[in-house]
Amino acid sequence: MILTCLLSAFVSLALGVYVLAKNSQSRLNRLFFAMMIGATYWALGEYHLWSAGNADGLSLWLHASAFWPLATAVCVYFIITFTGRWPKDHALSWALRALLFLPAVFFSLAGALTDAFFSVEYIPGTGWVYVPILSSSVYLASGIYMILIMLWATGATMIAWQRAEQEMTRRQNGLVCVGLVCLIVCGALSAMLFPRMGIYLPNLIFVGSMIFAILIVSAIRQYGLFSMSPETVVPEILRTLPEGVILVNPAGKIIVANLAAGKILGVPAEDLPGQTIASFLPAGVCATLRSALLEKGSVTDLEVGLARRSCTFGSIAGTQVRDPYGRIAGFVLIIRDISDRKAAEVSLKLANEKISILSQMTRHDVGNLLTALSGYLDLVREKNTDPGIVAYLASADGVMEKISRHLQFSREYQEIGSHEPAWQPLESLIERGIAAFPHEGIALTVHVDPVEIYTDPLAFKVMYNLFENAIRHGGHVTRFEVSTKTGPDGSLVIVFEDDGKGIKTGEKSRIFEFGYGSHTGIGLSLSRDILLMTGITIAETGEPGNGARFEIQVPPAAWRSVRVRTW
Repeated sequence: MILTCLLSAFVSLALGVYVLAKNSQSRLNRLFFAMMIGATYWALGEYHLWSAGNADGLSLWLHASAFWPLATAVCVYFIITFTGRWPKDHALSWALRALLFLPAVFFSLAGALTDAFFSVEYIPGTGWVYVPILSSSVYLASGIYMILIMLWATGATMIAWQRAEQEMTRRQNGLVCVGLVCLIVCGALSAMLFPRMGIYLPNLIFVGSMIFAILIVSAIRQYGLFSMSPETVVPEILRTLPEGVILVNPAGKIIVANLAAGKILGVPAEDLPGQTIASFLPAGVCATLRSALLEKGSVTDLEVGLARRSCTFGSIAGTQVRDPYGRIAGFVLIIRDISDRKAAEVSLKLANEKISILSQMTRHDVGNLLTALSGYLDLVREKNTDPGIVAYLASADGVMEKISRHLQFSREYQEIGSHEPAWQPLESLIERGIAAFPHEGIALTVHVDPVEIYTDPLAFKVMYNLFENAIRHGGHVTRFEVSTKTGPDGSLVIVFEDDGKGIKTGEKSRIFEFGYGSHTGIGLSLSRDILLMTGITIAETGEPGNGARFEIQVPPAAWRSVRVRTW
């Protein structure tokens, strides 16, 4: 039995060292190691107690092993932390630590320096044993303290086991909690109950330790305990992330950096701590970055050229890190190498410029040829009186007009997206579009809310095309109305209605296709693509025979109300 105490001490220490070696940076692993050190201490104390052959030796080891209340407190602290029931509030957390550890320290010192807990007696047939002093107020207080903290630990264990969302976590909690309960119960039996019953067998704490060790080994092997928790996985994830992760202090000095950060900055990761982040970025960028982090709390996609690596560009995202008191303790920066993306952007820009120049030259040359062709047709028309030839000339004029409109469309289509979208007053866009087309004899009604929409600068072309489409294809149109309403999802719906013949059901989806229609079929196609630049959609929802009805749906993020000025 005594040798089993020694074996229990060895197993507890080995298990604690093994878990600590898996990840010495994990707070949970360190707490488990501390708990196993306490179990080792308790088992070794019991071994020496029962190895002592006289009263003096027993008394010596009784005082030397008196810190078992502190070992129990560490065990309870681990349980609460492991189950996630320890409060995150800073003040409450420190108050609970004081309530847990101060009594444990007091009772441990009382046991080490006084004889308030146990007395040494000789029992015939058993030998020298330690007997609890039941009349001691200190002993009774320590018993109440032990019961309270064990109830606390048991309650936290049950709550964590019941509320575990993942089956793996549930099984981990189950095995650890069963082992801890065995550990606590065995210790309580030998320390408090058995002595009252006159049973002086060696302390059962070693039995609980062996059960606990078996369950922990099972949890490690089957369910990834101490290797699958966020505390153990997160450091490994940060180490292997392809993006550079850097922690800097408020002065801009690098504290921690992962492998990818060293690769991106062109310096071994182990050499980065201690250097300033400013030495790796262009002059002035750090001031801009720091100002943005202090004012806004975070920054995203700040593109910079890296100072120590030519032709290397990085995208920086960052956020503040605050201490438990709410003060800024530093900043976390994530740097991504975007050199390939920048090179692709430059190539794409160059290709677009070449295409644009070629398109402009082609349109210019074709336009000149059309002008010359028009002159020749006029000369033929003047010298020819044959009605058949005149009809051919009229057809040729129609073809020329279509070619001219296609050239105009290509010019306008090329301009889509060439300028940044902007907030534009809706009423101004409508007025600008309508004014560009003659509309004598048509009653215009515009009832729109005072709003701005975020769209391409060419959006006025949409208004123009819708009005032109109504006049050109609507038959005898006498009324044209524009209004707005708010959709159930918060979107803005702009409605264009006329009293023409409307659009057939089978044509509603095809009218936005390039080349479809009785004219050139490019106006509505152009309108659709202009609006899609900022996520705005257009659809025809009218009833055939009752006029055309176009609805433009503007997402909530792409429109805003404008305050009407009153005098």
